[in-house]
Amino acid sequence: MGKRFAELEKFRFPDPIGSANVVLAAQDEVATLPYFVPMQSMDVKIGGNEFDRLRRWYKQGKLSKSRGIVRQRFPDTLSPRKIAKLIRQGVLQNARFAAVVLVRGVKRGKKEDQRLLIRTDCLFPTLYQIRQQGLYTTPVAYATAHVAALFIKFFPRDMAGVFPPEALPVEVRRAIISGIRAHKIKISHKTKILKSLSEEDEI
Repeated sequence: MGKRFAELEKFRFPDPIGSANVVLAAQDEVATLPYFVPMQSMDVKIGGNEFDRLRRWYKQGKLSKSRGIVRQRFPDTLSPRKIAKLIRQGVLQNARFAAVVLVRGVKRGKKEDQRLLIRTDCLFPTLYQIRQQGLYTTPVAYATAHVAALFIKFFPRDMAGVFPPEALPVEVRRAIISGIRAHKIKISHKTKILKSLSEEDEI
């Protein structure tokens, strides 16, 4: 277990997001993936201006349990109509959401092994693009709802129990990815051959 908001670093997301601060996040993948994919180490990080603000408040002691939820910092959620008004007034900016996976590993070959860095970027529609579709939701909620619906659509009817994505049959995972691409969600893959063990440049 890591400390709250620990291991702060700059991470380069796909354009137009660019570089952003990220910190450790307690996501389910950390607990489930090592059971299905052999690996030496793994971390999951999350970032964005709201996390920068929360990290600052945490370090200032403003998020302690004894203080409770301060309404000034955590006001009630506004209605879609009020959100639209704030956007028109320029109070709220366009929101973007992306997910990135970096995998460093060794590809075994007949002649020699290759150390590879594989990067997969997933860029979701922005708040403006979602609103152009006539939908009243956020990029994170949009992504969550669409992917959850695809899991339900393609989940094998003969399987029972609780399964993380990596435990599903490969054809199911491929069908879900195809469905994601069909909903204006951009997915791209890049592979780079690492020249040495110490090479850490991202692609």
